[in-house]
Amino acid sequence: MSVLTKVFVVLLTVLSISLSMFVIAAFAKQEKWMESTGDWKAAALDAQAKERTVSANAALEQQRALARQLEAERQISELQDSLREKDTDITEFVEQIAGLQNQLTVEQSQVTSAQHLKELIQASFNSEKEFSARLSLRNNELERRNTDLNDRVKELTSQLAMAQSRVMALKEQIAGMSGGTTMASTTGTVQIPGGPGIVQPYTPSVAPAQVVSAMTSPIRGEITGVNGGIAEISVGSADGVAPGMEFMLYRSTSKSSQPEYLGTLRITRVEANRSAGVVEQANGEIRRGDTARDVASFALRG
Repeated sequence: MSVLTKVFVVLLTVLSISLSMFVIAAFAKQEKWMESTGDWKAAALDAQAKERTVSANAALEQQRALARQLEAERQISELQDSLREKDTDITEFVEQIAGLQNQLTVEQSQVTSAQHLKELIQASFNSEKEFSARLSLRNNELERRNTDLNDRVKELTSQLAMAQSRVMALKEQIAGMSGGTTMASTTGTVQIPGGPGIVQPYTPSVAPAQVVSAMTSPIRGEITGVNGGIAEISVGSADGVAPGMEFMLYRSTSKSSQPEYLGTLRITRVEANRSAGVVEQANGEIRRGDTARDVASFALRG
């Protein structure tokens, strides 16, 4: 109960008592003042009882209000304690968030460094890859040149052996001659004075055509097309190919140093930069890119 209520109750009580006394005084002047006095006394007692009831209710309400106030203060204290705990938790959370942000910044820096390192490694890898590709192309070119040089050395060795054989044969023929020797280069005969007035014909053991063939480089080309038993090669009359020539067909493999023999090609048609012919003595499947070389250069190798 509030203070204003209490003051109002007290004033009401005082006014009630004053009114009662005024009424009693008024009725005392009347003839039935005794009866009126009794009624007003009863009314006063009733008013006092009501006043005591109101006071008791006011005290009870005051106690209840005090209890509610204490309960509210207790709840406020609990809420304040909880608020302090929440503030502590929030402070810890803020500190954790700050630590996580610092850790995230460090990890982002590490990720950025890793990305830069990855880019450098990728650039280095691409450079190494390009360098490896160039080395591979260079190696293939060197291998091809080495193969050509080996073939050329074999050809020159064969030609040298043939020339040495012809020189030896000529030396033996010259040694077997007695007296002076007269050779006619236009007729191909040699006059040997084996006796007076005797002329004997002489035919050289090495024909002029063979000497020319021995000094000629081999003709080498590639298969550019195959249709059944007809094959086309990449060399023609500009390279010295003529109808009727035979070419040996073979394929170089990386597994073996010796080439794989495929067959023989007899030329039937010749153009400036290509030729075609019939495949003879086929010993395997002939494909585009296989090598063709004239048989005459192989025969001169001995």
